[in-house]
Amino acid sequence: MRFDQLIAEERIVFDPSIDSKGSLFERIGDVLEKTNKVRNVQKVVKALFKREEEISTGIEDGFGIPHAKSKYVTKPALCFFHTAKLTDYSGIDGMPIEYIFAIVVPEKSADMHLEILSTLSRRLMNADFRKGIKEATTPADIIRQISQE
Repeated sequence: MRFDQLIAEERIVFDPSIDSKGSLFERIGDVLEKTNKVRNVQKVVKALFKREEEISTGIEDGFGIPHAKSKYVTKPALCFFHTAKLTDYSGIDGMPIEYIFAIVVPEKSADMHLEILSTLSRRLMNADFRKGIKEATTPADIIRQISQE
C-alpha cells in the first residue's frame, strides 16, 4: 500500500486551534469536501463519530487513526492532522491524541480499508516513524516520511 497515493499536501493540516475530537472530525470533513473526496460531508463526519463510539481509535504515543467507510466517500483518502493535545481523545496509554491519520474509504471497499489501517498501524509501531512524524513541520515533511518504506 503506497500512502503517497492516498494523501496530498492539501489534506495535511497543522492547526493547534483544533482542541477537541468534535472540532477535529468537523475539520477532517471540511478538508475531504474541499479536496472532492466526499459527496456529503455531514454523513462522513457522522460515520467517523459512529465508528469512534464503537471503540476509540486512539492508539498510543499521541497518535490516533479515526477511520470510516461510507457510501458518501468518492475515493479512498488519507488525511494527517497535527493539533493541540486533545483532552477528550486519548490513546490506550492514556496520552492525549495530537497526531492524527484519518482514513475514509467508499462503503464497498472493506478490503482496502483494512489494508490501509493495518499497514498504517504497523508503521506506527516503529518508533523512528513516529519520531519523524512528530518532528515534521510541513506537509512535504509528512509526505516524505510516509513515503519511506
